[in-house]
Amino acid sequence: MRLISILLVLIGIGVGVATAYIAANHASDESTPDLPGGEFASGPRVGSKLPGTFEPLNINGPDAGTEQCIICKYLNSPVVMVFARQPGPAIADLVAKLEQAAQGAKRSVGACVVFTDTNDSTQTQLKKLADQKSLRQVVLGVINVNQLKSYKLHPDAECTVIFYDKQIVRANRTFKTGEFTLSAADEIAKDAGQYYAAQ
Repeated sequence: MRLISILLVLIGIGVGVATAYIAANHASDESTPDLPGGEFASGPRVGSKLPGTFEPLNINGPDAGTEQCIICKYLNSPVVMVFARQPGPAIADLVAKLEQAAQGAKRSVGACVVFTDTNDSTQTQLKKLADQKSLRQVVLGVINVNQLKSYKLHPDAECTVIFYDKQIVRANRTFKTGEFTLSAADEIAKDAGQYYAAQ
């Protein structure tokens, strides 16, 4: 009986360890969850280093039509990097205001908006947007979200805005679906102007 009891205990421990292992590995594959206390999180945390490079298809600019590394392009410059699913009125407004903020900077700065919807229709819309807004500073790009796994973008995030320089995240603003409005775009653009001016 004693031997049977010991075997049952060992089996129980083994099952517990296996369960914990599976849960840990499963969690590591998921997108960034909400933080404790209900705070919604998407993208790298403030103070952390960017998790790596990526090469979106550039829609406009000198590299239009090619896949080029955004992080490599701007090196240590102050950058406002936006991840969005699809173009829309608020995003278009942000793009125009980011262009103004970047043009007004006293030093070399970066600004890009990367979309995870790579459909031809989206690319056509972005080309029109780049032409309509006469973009010279803001780079628009598209990339499959699977190529951004290391960035841990929340699947329910409509828009994730990262301010960084020297590849260190200085600010992160995330908006759930339906939250990124014209007023939110205006607020981000004002923050971008102040961020560029402070460098």
